Amino acid sequence: MQTSLTAELLKTATGQRANEILRKCVHCGFCTATCPTYQLLGDELDGPRGRIYQIKQMLEGQQADREMQLHLDRCLSCRSCETTCPSGVDYAELADIGRHYIEQKNLRPLPQKLIRKLLGYVLPRKNLNQLLFRISSRLRPLLGHSLQQKTPIIRTAREYRQPSIKAQKTVLLLEGCVQSTLSPNTNSAAAVVLQTLGYQVIRQQPVTCCGAVNHHLSQPEQTAHWVTRNLQEWLSIHQNTPLDAIVSSATGCGAMLKDYPTILRELPEQDPRFQQLLPLIRDISELFSAQTLRHNHPTYSASQQTIAFHAPCTLTHAQRLTNPLYQQLQSLGYRLHTPQNAHLCCGSAGTYSLLQPEISRQLRKNKLDALSAVAPELIITANVGCEHHLNSASPTPVIHWIELIANDLEHCD
Repeated sequence: MQTSLTAELLKTATGQRANEILRKCVHCGFCTATCPTYQLLGDELDGPRGRIYQIKQMLEGQQADREMQLHLDRCLSCRSCETTCPSGVDYAELADIGRHYIEQKNLRPLPQKLIRKLLGYVLPRKNLNQLLFRISSRLRPLLGHSLQQKTPIIRTAREYRQPSIKAQKTVLLLEGCVQSTLSPNTNSAAAVVLQTLGYQVIRQQPVTCCGAVNHHLSQPEQTAHWVTRNLQEWLSIHQNTPLDAIVSSATGCGAMLKDYPTILRELPEQDPRFQQLLPLIRDISELFSAQTLRHNHPTYSASQQTIAFHAPCTLTHAQRLTNPLYQQLQSLGYRLHTPQNAHLCCGSAGTYSLLQPEISRQLRKNKLDALSAVAPELIITANVGCEHHLNSASPTPVIHWIELIANDLEHCD
């Protein structure tokens, strides 16, 4: 694609990067076939190709307006378009640039600004989000049906028996700011499964945010705060106890963590030692091995439920790890079923379900209809946001896949 970005913008690293991404796009339109919002709304401007064109116009000097901002707001950042793009356009990075650019134009109505600031302040802080979720959970029975579906239920953590397996490697397990509040059992399950696989597990203390909430709300200062704070904390741990991996069990966090190199390029000052930590970042599925699990726990037996496998966008499109995980679980003997249109987003997408509720609800309905078509007894996923978004309207329980493994480990003892 030909571009003519403003001379002032091309003097910046961000402008040069945006120009590079834009020039890759050939406007073939393959991306529209896999875009959830385009499929729902049928508007070219609510698809990747249309959004790219609008971002290009802004960066070339055309006046931005609220309509442009609305079309960018409606993007889920699911990155399904990246999976199908033959030209390798880094759409998510370009969308982040475009959102930040238009946010600086101060076009957003005051109520929206306040809501976004509130979400960006409360959700990343465990003490605050814990208070918020506990209050809303207690009020849930008094709320109307639509509000009940927006209110997640806090799940309790269970204690698992600790395996007596000698650790060969050491990992830092990230607890997650929202996951540690809403689904603490996922963290307990992740720890016991990693220990069964032969890892010494250091659990993250204090619990901090990966920065995804602020990043996707176009709040770069807060994002930089979490990124540098995390890397400083991890560096301190790594210096005292050399780490083999830094592990996240929430794929939304994992996708953000793997974008740290991109974010660090934008920071003027940073500790050069941070670079040694970046290759250690892993999704828990990358450490999971069915063969090692069976070797270390010979009596392991997979429960024979009919299971629908929901692969979050952050596992499928951002990290490209869905197929390896699916194969590992199948090799253990699980009866997995993949729904139709598995590539389409469930509508959770971080704060999207709160900021774009109508689109989010429709996407959730479509996803649950597809998952229910196989009459599952259980739905498994890999991200806390998807888990609670689907659970809020699903007659079938939805849990993280690592909990399924941990539960079966317990039953096999």
